[in-house]
Amino acid sequence: MNNELLGYITTRVFEGPTYLGGILIVDKKGIPVEFKYVEPIKPSRLQTLLYGNTIDRYIRIETVGIPLVDAVEHKPIILFIREEPFLEESKWSFPIVSVSRYKGEFLSNIGEFKELGDGEYLIKIDANPPVRIKIDRRFREKLEELINLFIEVGQNLDIIEPFSRLEEAIKFIWREQRKS
Repeated sequence: MNNELLGYITTRVFEGPTYLGGILIVDKKGIPVEFKYVEPIKPSRLQTLLYGNTIDRYIRIETVGIPLVDAVEHKPIILFIREEPFLEESKWSFPIVSVSRYKGEFLSNIGEFKELGDGEYLIKIDANPPVRIKIDRRFREKLEELINLFIEVGQNLDIIEPFSRLEEAIKFIWREQRKS
């Protein structure tokens, strides 16, 4: 199925603190299909006092993440994240997966995986070091299907790389906003 799309979402915190987040939807070769971002969000002093230590999570999830995912026209078959609290907020029909490169233990064969516990796995999907993933609990029974998807994507795309593009785009938007 050639119309299967992958989503990447992140939120960056800049001085102030000011939050800026974006979502990038790409095809399985990494070609962008859609990009959306939120305007910078600076919580007021009153909000910071009222939300206390939950302010960061609230802004990242409720004010940035959920509205961005809801706003994209091209819904992904999987959403890759870096902010793990987002795993708890999944209300969509596609899996939410926290993903990062793992520099520790080496897995030798593509498709090899090791369970680390609580929905967390190491998976060898390409010639790079294994990826460490944590899967939304509703989709853990689809692990084999997800591993096959990761391997398929890994043939044409470093599965982590779109995060770099997304983060650079967010930084670019921040710099441009500061100029005006």
